[in-house]
Amino acid sequence: MDYGFHRVIEPVGAIPQTASKLDARPELLTPTEILLDVSLLNLDSTGMAQLHSTGRGIEEQVMEIVGMRGKMHNPVTNSGGVLLGTVREIGSEVSRGFSPRAGEMIIPLVSTSTLPLRLEKIMAVSGDQLSVRGTAVLFDGMAYTPAPADIPLPVALSILDISSIVPQVYRHVTPGQTVLVLGAGKSGAAAMAAIRKKSPDIRIIALDRDADCLDQIMTLGLADIKIETNAARPETVLGRVAEATSGELCDVVLNCVNVPDTEATSILCARRGGTVVFYSMATRFDRAALGTDATDNDVRLIIGNGIAEGQAELALDLFRGHSGLLGYFQAP
Repeated sequence: MDYGFHRVIEPVGAIPQTASKLDARPELLTPTEILLDVSLLNLDSTGMAQLHSTGRGIEEQVMEIVGMRGKMHNPVTNSGGVLLGTVREIGSEVSRGFSPRAGEMIIPLVSTSTLPLRLEKIMAVSGDQLSVRGTAVLFDGMAYTPAPADIPLPVALSILDISSIVPQVYRHVTPGQTVLVLGAGKSGAAAMAAIRKKSPDIRIIALDRDADCLDQIMTLGLADIKIETNAARPETVLGRVAEATSGELCDVVLNCVNVPDTEATSILCARRGGTVVFYSMATRFDRAALGTDATDNDVRLIIGNGIAEGQAELALDLFRGHSGLLGYFQAP
């Protein structure tokens, strides 16, 4: 496995994800690298929301970040996204059985906060996605998937950006439970669909402040109960969830929001002995840890990101079997 230490400019010795600056030269610096021509970026929802909040142009900000850091790594949210690239060149020592083919279109599952990236131009911005011309470097052993032929590429990129929530659901949710999903956006919808696929007798509560999103979720049959309120108001949310569960609260809480200050809400809504999965990149994990002290609630806290074995196919198969969910991701 090539961890990419040789591409780190500052600070020397760090892994690329935590580095403040990478060497993004569009050439193979070692024989264990793969050079990609990049055509599409999908920024994570938290990072994109932050960029919009500045009032500046998205193109200008992304070019600035990538030019400064040598990767798409939002310095405020510490998040990135995923990219679509075509293999231009493969190092001679890339592991057999891992290497894609020259000319193959692939989607690395590794965050753009890790991959050296150089952008020549941003042609268009649509939702969380940017059509670009540039190059990126993938390191030997880092997970990727071939671009699927049966799902539109922009939709596939959106799916794979949030794909890690699917194995987390399969790991931590069990039949007969009550599950609260904070956030009815793309990751929340995928989480609910994965819950439904795992077991039809799991009771799902969807919470969001966007009434339209909640209505779509209910129409798709992804939730049993909807709660329209702001997840950043723990007292209000606790009251609504307690009412919906007759005071029993929830076995599992999945935090899929893209806004800050929802850590206490997540912890309060889990029953004692329950589980909270923090998928959201807006999470302050120090607040999450200290929140269990502040509420005296003995719950298991899970960081819900990462790359699981077979994650890409699990997520893509979930969507292949659910036309309504696919349509939800295709909607502007």
